[in-house]
Amino acid sequence: MGDVPGAVRLEARVLQAIENHDDGINEGELAGKLGLQREELAGVLNNLKKYGAIESRVVGNSVTWYSLQFNAHKKVLIVEDDPNINNLVKVSLGGGYSIRQAHEGRDAMKQILEFRPDLIVLDLMLPGIDGLEICRTVKKDPELKNTIIIIVSATDAVKNRFKGLKYGADYYIKKPFEPKQLRSLTSIFLRKKGKRFDPLVDLPDERRLSAEIDRVVSTEDFEVTNLHLKNLEEYGQEYGEEDAKTIVRLVSQLLQDKVSEWDSRRGFVGYLGEGEFVVAGGRNEASMVVNDVAREFDAVLNFIYQGKGLIDFGLEDVFGNKPQNRMHIEHSLVPLDRIRSKREEIIGQRAAGVRTGGGKEEPGAYTYEQLRELIGGSNMEVAITRGPEGEMRVKLAPKGKEKNEGKK
Repeated sequence: MGDVPGAVRLEARVLQAIENHDDGINEGELAGKLGLQREELAGVLNNLKKYGAIESRVVGNSVTWYSLQFNAHKKVLIVEDDPNINNLVKVSLGGGYSIRQAHEGRDAMKQILEFRPDLIVLDLMLPGIDGLEICRTVKKDPELKNTIIIIVSATDAVKNRFKGLKYGADYYIKKPFEPKQLRSLTSIFLRKKGKRFDPLVDLPDERRLSAEIDRVVSTEDFEVTNLHLKNLEEYGQEYGEEDAKTIVRLVSQLLQDKVSEWDSRRGFVGYLGEGEFVVAGGRNEASMVVNDVAREFDAVLNFIYQGKGLIDFGLEDVFGNKPQNRMHIEHSLVPLDRIRSKREEIIGQRAAGVRTGGGKEEPGAYTYEQLRELIGGSNMEVAITRGPEGEMRVKLAPKGKEKNEGKK
């Protein structure tokens, strides 16, 4: 019994650390902050999860933890015409919710108006009113627009995913779905403390990416790739900021799906703001992911631009090229050998007591110039800031962009 108070204190420390990060914290960063071994931390996290105090979200090898509210009474409506799948969704969600089920579109709309669910799990192919129309109707209604919608569908993923996101869906899961994924997403959506959860852009940002640097450069057969939505800013200026955000959310979802398919579970995806992502993984894995996403994005571009000008009529094919300001994805490798050699040089300078920035260097911190040499791609700038606890934050942006720009 003498160990119990110590175990309770440790659980309290871990829970407090997670609660201090409203946007979530990954396991590596959490272990470092608390000075714990991964094995010891894993046991504490599992206990807290059993208590219903925290929940995790996995993207590739990156596991992010969020603190949850207790006794949050929430209502869920499941809209799925197949009775077996409808019941599977219900079982997957677990207990603690008031759940209703609908099997066709008109009944679903009736229940939405009467039941006022906090979250809807929505199929697209439905008798009566289809799922996309339900999504659009709910999100356009001022009294219903904050309802969370998770689409679970086996239909044309990229085209319908874009439609769903454009109409306001919060997430899109492809069938057959993983019950654990649906349960964790629902739990975080409905019970997460603090600001509203947005899984399509809530990826490792500059703070969480900073924690990955040493792990990446010390791993063999690893690669780091930058992915940039070219001409996103011009698209936003022409068609509106909300449409531009939908594009970012679409690419984010595609990247997350691809990384989750990796057998090795080694990689991670980070969102850097302004249509910039970083993808890391085993050799050729990250390159394969960004190539696949670029192809899928290019395939859906004509659909994205429907009703937005000459592209509707295929005039780019008539002239043999695409309009100069048309969106597309650019991607490039950040050379890992260069990252490693520069890192060793910096470590050597510190060991020798060399100061490069005109001031005292702190362990684990890099100057702006050092990080630009360390992980900057040929078309990228690296901006370094400090968080509230003095921790280093890294942000990549296209050359010519202001270093202090925020996320879109």
